Amino acid sequence: YLIDLGHRRVAYIHGPDEQRAAHDRFLGYTSALFEAGIDVDEQMIEYGDDHYQAGYQAALNLMDLSPAPTAIFCNNDEMAAGVSSAIFNSGLKVPNDISVAGFDDIPLSSQLHPALTTVHQPIYEIAQKATTLLMKMLKSEELEQFGFEFATEIVIRQSTARFRS
Repeated sequence: YLIDLGHRRVAYIHGPDEQRAAHDRFLGYTSALFEAGIDVDEQMIEYGDDHYQAGYQAALNLMDLSPAPTAIFCNNDEMAAGVSSAIFNSGLKVPNDISVAGFDDIPLSSQLHPALTTVHQPIYEIAQKATTLLMKMLKSEELEQFGFEFATEIVIRQSTARFRS
């Protein structure tokens, strides 16, 4: 989505190494760059612990690059909130100067100003399936399937905009 908006310097803030989801999301980031013919720039990748302060610090590091990213995609919405604050506190504006997007669509995402563009996960359905599997395991019932994939969708809000040179 960010690439379709014309962004070519898209930074990524990676989540904790021990999380499979963080690796899957990073793979999605690198795959999108590859498909668009954009080289992965290691300087455009920061690492965080999925918390607000990590996003804030990572954004400061990314904004020190020359040239700075025009968009930042975060492993989760909490770090994206930190990114938005760092951009604002640096005298810049989201999305006029830097677009920001997150992942998870937590309730805070729609309450930020500007509201955060994010990837929505069906958390209720995921929790329901996990609970069903756990109950079967506790009853020593056979599991027909253990791994599941759930559809995600992008929720476009005000934190992203078309790239302006």
